[in-house]
Amino acid sequence: MQNLLASIMPVLQPWLILFAENPMLRIGQVVLIVVGLLLIFIVFYTTRDIILRTHSFIYMLLCILLVAIFPLVGFLLYILIRPARTVKQRDLDKMMQTILEGVAEKQVQKKAPKKKVVKVKGSKKVDQGTTSN
Repeated sequence: MQNLLASIMPVLQPWLILFAENPMLRIGQVVLIVVGLLLIFIVFYTTRDIILRTHSFIYMLLCILLVAIFPLVGFLLYILIRPARTVKQRDLDKMMQTILEGVAEKQVQKKAPKKKVVKVKGSKKVDQGTTSN
């Protein structure tokens, strides 16, 4: 352990100048850096997520500003107001619905009995009986 710490210390030495000498202040500085990185991550996550969920530029801008101005509360509000599905998921659902409607329509056409058409003096009359296929 001592060898590992001794080998890392020359690499860390230039960066330790940025931190205070007091251990309590150093802990506070590290906590602030971690919180800052977390907030930056939340804003980037929100940006990526809202771009995948909508095409509306104004809605995207409002959500990103909400999270950037009020980081934790804004992120929780964003989770509540964001669209439930991504644009790709909605497009896929529309395609699946179209395909299923087409399949269902074909099945109904196959199962529907064909009606016999009988001509009576120039006009068409539909017989109530069915023909076999």
